[in-house]
Amino acid sequence: IDMPSARQLIFNEKMFNWKCPKCGFSVKLMHPLLYNDLEKQFMVYYIPKVERSQIADDRLEKDFSDLSYIKKRVVPDLNSMKEKIVLLERGLNDMAVELTKLAVSEVVAKSTGRNICAGYFSDMDKDKNSISFQFFIGTDCRSYMQTTRLEVYNRSLEIVNRYFPNEEKRSGFLNINRSWAKNALQKYKNSK
Repeated sequence: IDMPSARQLIFNEKMFNWKCPKCGFSVKLMHPLLYNDLEKQFMVYYIPKVERSQIADDRLEKDFSDLSYIKKRVVPDLNSMKEKIVLLERGLNDMAVELTKLAVSEVVAKSTGRNICAGYFSDMDKDKNSISFQFFIGTDCRSYMQTTRLEVYNRSLEIVNRYFPNEEKRSGFLNINRSWAKNALQKYKNSK
């Protein structure tokens, strides 16, 4: 049997499908899932609707201290999980991406006059010197693509490296999202 990889099941949204073998009833069961990519050295822990900024388990950290080099993230929804997997597979710094996304989202909100429902990394093209994001805007959450120069990401990366060098050393799984980016940006502004 050719089993699809966990990554394929996550990206085609079949990972959480369950079908009763007797009656054929189908349902999507959204349950916690830990995705590991030891080759790329990261883990993404999906916990539906998690709101905490950090999930640490002292026993786990002690028992698996040899995995301290692994980047660990926690996410509250499937789209965020897919985004984190793509970012970390590509070797991008998700903290810098979140800061960049926050800056770009503010430009989008101002230029369109609409609120941002959600936003996700879309692509980075070094040849075109660009990074792009897919936003969902307004009360109808209409799709809106926005691209900016790669310098914005590079500047965000400089900020992360200079002002948040110990962030990766925090124990447990970190929730690096819009809220984290807003707090980080405020700390950066206050430090100047």
